[in-house]
This record gives sequence, structure tokens and C-alpha cells, in this order.
Amino acid sequence: MKERIQLGQLSEASGVSKRTIGYLFLHTYGITPMAFVKRERLRKASRLLHHADPTTTTVASIARECSFAHMGQFSLDYKRLLGESPSDSLHLHPQADRIPGRQ
Repeated sequence: MKERIQLGQLSEASGVSKRTIGYLFLHTYGITPMAFVKRERLRKASRLLHHADPTTTTVASIARECSFAHMGQFSLDYKRLLGESPSDSLHLHPQADRIPGRQ
């Protein structure tokens, strides 16, 4: 599993306080920095699932690749944001859109 991004890391990388980052994200995106990071991880998972070969890829492997450790919570958050289950994203989309050899 890849390392999870922490608010302190964002603060250090940007050179501004955690409070300032929080304010800027709320003002710009209407959500907290960590909610933004989670949303982007879910969107990445969606892209990967839509283009994966369901015969060689599992939802769990994609979730882990996107730094999700708790599969139940991943599935709930995914469906809440994207309107379908991760399994549906993997299995219900045309094979023509799949990336050959993607595992």
C-alpha cells in the first residue's frame, strides 16, 4: 500500500500552516484538505477500475493501489461519490475501453 498523505505533510510541502491550508481548501473547494485528497484517491480508483481487465484485476487490488485499507469503507465512500459500486465499475463497462495488460 502506498503512503497516505497527511495534513502535516501538505503544510510542510506548501510552507503554510495547517489552519491556512484548511481555510484555503474550504474557501476554494468547499471541503477540507483531507476530504479533497480522499476524493481524488476515489476518482483515481474509478479510472483504474473502469479501464482494468476484470479477469486479472480485483477491486481490492485497485483499492490498495489507491491507499485504501478498509474495503467496506472504500466501497461506501466510492458509491456515495460515484453512484455505483466499485465492483460495478470493474465489471459493467465495455472491454473496448480497457487498457491491455492492466493488472
